[in-house]
Amino acid sequence: MKLPMLLAVAFTSFAAPAVAEQLRMGVEAAYPPFNFIDAKGNVAGFDVDIGNALCEKMHRECTWVSQEWAGIIPALQAKKFDVIMSSMTITEKRKAEVAFTKPYYFTYGLMIANKGSGLKLEADALAGKSIGVGAGSSHEVWAETHLKGATLVPYKSTDDMFLDFQNGRLDAVFADAVAVIPWTETNGGRDAFDTVGEVHDKALGTDIGIAVRKDNADLQADLDKALDEIIADGTFENLNKKYLSFDLR
Repeated sequence: MKLPMLLAVAFTSFAAPAVAEQLRMGVEAAYPPFNFIDAKGNVAGFDVDIGNALCEKMHRECTWVSQEWAGIIPALQAKKFDVIMSSMTITEKRKAEVAFTKPYYFTYGLMIANKGSGLKLEADALAGKSIGVGAGSSHEVWAETHLKGATLVPYKSTDDMFLDFQNGRLDAVFADAVAVIPWTETNGGRDAFDTVGEVHDKALGTDIGIAVRKDNADLQADLDKALDEIIADGTFENLNKKYLSFDLR
């Protein structure tokens, strides 16, 4: 056999390297420190780092798609992306539309006001007061039911909500404790504000999960397995400490 043919046989015997399958992650990118746009214009935050760690365990390549919160479930259903990795509270209403993994962290509702406000988490005490909430969030839905008489001001971005609160345009803000507490810590400390009240209510939601389409049970199972792995090997704990001063689990 001539040498050129031998070389041809040798070259064809090597298989092409496998290309990792992409997994498209949908994220709000407006909920720091969990998800936001960094100084370079890239999505970043706890959710993004957790998502990338899950993809590594599943031998998948994460790609990220920013999506406004109000349209994030319709965008998943329209196959704009495969996963909602964006600190989504698991509620019965959402479970009718999407499938959730097991919770990857836990939270509760927290309302704060300026020091000396005298406000209480009661409908009568908040009547006529302007309360900042996330647009389309479970907190907005809960407040509409339980705080009738308050003026709810919905925001697409928690940054905008907290900015208006700082500037005196809101009497209080009501959101997940895991978003409120880090903000207070960087703006004078928790003691610089009144804790109006905490809400530990299943109707509000305390479990935060990863959402997939209902017809994607295999992906849901893969994410659950990968989540168990990053909790067991310490990855989750390390990322928790990177972004927050308190435990999420």
